[in-house]
Amino acid sequence: MKKIIRYIALVVNIIIAVALVLAYFVPETDPRVFWPGSLLGLAYPLLIIINACFIVFWGIFHWKYLFVSFIAVALGFAVHTTYFRYPVNVEDESAGIKVLSFNVQHFYSYLEGKKNDESVLNFIAAQEAHIICLQETKLQRRGNLNPLKLKVWFPGIVHCQLAHQSQWGGPVTFTSFPIVHMGEIRFDDSSNLVIYTDVNTGIDTIRIYNCHLQSFGINDEEKAILDSISLKNRQVDKIRNLTRKLRDAYILRATQVDRLVGHIKSCPYPVIVCGDFNDTPVSYTYRKISSVLTDSFVESGKGISGTHRNRLLPFRIDYIFYSHHFESHHYKRHRVNYSDHYPVTAVLERIDEVDDTSE
Repeated sequence: MKKIIRYIALVVNIIIAVALVLAYFVPETDPRVFWPGSLLGLAYPLLIIINACFIVFWGIFHWKYLFVSFIAVALGFAVHTTYFRYPVNVEDESAGIKVLSFNVQHFYSYLEGKKNDESVLNFIAAQEAHIICLQETKLQRRGNLNPLKLKVWFPGIVHCQLAHQSQWGGPVTFTSFPIVHMGEIRFDDSSNLVIYTDVNTGIDTIRIYNCHLQSFGINDEEKAILDSISLKNRQVDKIRNLTRKLRDAYILRATQVDRLVGHIKSCPYPVIVCGDFNDTPVSYTYRKISSVLTDSFVESGKGISGTHRNRLLPFRIDYIFYSHHFESHHYKRHRVNYSDHYPVTAVLERIDEVDDTSE
């Protein structure tokens, strides 16, 4: 009986180990060609946890088999470093441009259990950032959430750019630097968009991209299905609809990130890219953007830094990227319950040695 149990456990272990190795190839797989592979990238944290459990299990009961998961985990070292980091770079936080990115989910406060814009605004103001990129704001003309009135909450902020993503909501970029040019990148078959803002820092011009790429559009009932999938008849249609939403979002995001990267490559200025990308580091979206820019978390973050609030796994889907003209320090994920996302901040310091004339 023990041999049968051990054999079954080994077979399951091999399947999970292979799934983890296949997940390493997800960033290289275009969802427009084969979208189901992207699901392995979404499951990556769970696959890591299960393989780690198998290493411990075999270490106790049959040490020779622990190498199945050990090798699978070791093969993905480069991927692991995008998910977990030890703290580095301890430079003075005052030296550089402080950037904040936050999907405020229409200023819904989970902490209060009700609409509470003041708690969110007080938090943002306390960060004293030079650049504030918000997604899913309320672009109402009257009241405290009017973007022109929001500026009075934020120390030193005197300029802003906004765009309507829906009839009443969208992204807003606030900055203490004068705006010299602004624009939008809108996508076909989607309400999601990117706004970009060229600002004069007093030393040079930099471009800020505020991004909100395609979301899954999963409602609370569908989230419950993900938490506990049941194959009862009444669930089949819901699972089918959920699968369609996942497929469509992955395909649309692939097109969106390709266009965004093309726009960044043509930009004549140093760039800072912030926002809600709705994709984890083990994804085509992340690979495309990180192929031309640096992830501030990878350079100066610590821990896991999951930015999406959920009951299952720590998904990091909100980012601050930057071009080679900068270096980052003091990256931080702020664990505040004001939205379904956690805000992130980083300090970006201009590298004087960069010769811009060579570009």
